[in-house]
Amino acid sequence: MNKYRLLTKCLLTVAVVATLIAVPATATAASRAKRSTSPAALAISIAERYWDAVPCNGHIKILLYQPVPALLHLDSDAWVTFGSSLGANNLAAPAASYTNCAVGMGNRRWPTIGSMRTDWDMFCMTMTHEFGHLLGHPHDTRPGSVMNPVFANYSSEPQLCKTDRPSGSGVSAA
Repeated sequence: MNKYRLLTKCLLTVAVVATLIAVPATATAASRAKRSTSPAALAISIAERYWDAVPCNGHIKILLYQPVPALLHLDSDAWVTFGSSLGANNLAAPAASYTNCAVGMGNRRWPTIGSMRTDWDMFCMTMTHEFGHLLGHPHDTRPGSVMNPVFANYSSEPQLCKTDRPSGSGVSAA
């Protein structure tokens, strides 16, 4: 990895983590989103409001520039990992038992905060989908489900993703 890419990776990781840490955990999802200009923080807020729940007691790491796990397709943009009472990444376990929760983000689709803004609709849908897993929801192949494993179009996009947009985001594709 060249020095510029490594520096960009470090700065992006620090920016996302600093934004998430700077917003008090006791704040509501809506108030956290209003205080932050980070697309990641806004997408997290939208996911929490969409599901009307906060997974993993609010202890979720957003990990950027992660290698795609061996069991996933190489084109995967994001995934979750967690421990549970039934073992690692087992959605059959009660979601209340999930620990060490993380959303992994590959380095292909959203390598910068700017790319999260310009590809906002897909980024927001993906974060909402991944938070659904951290709440125990499996994949659902019905058209229009945010838990569909593949987004072929924007029919799965939650309304909140369309209305609550970060500054500099592209126009909704819906």
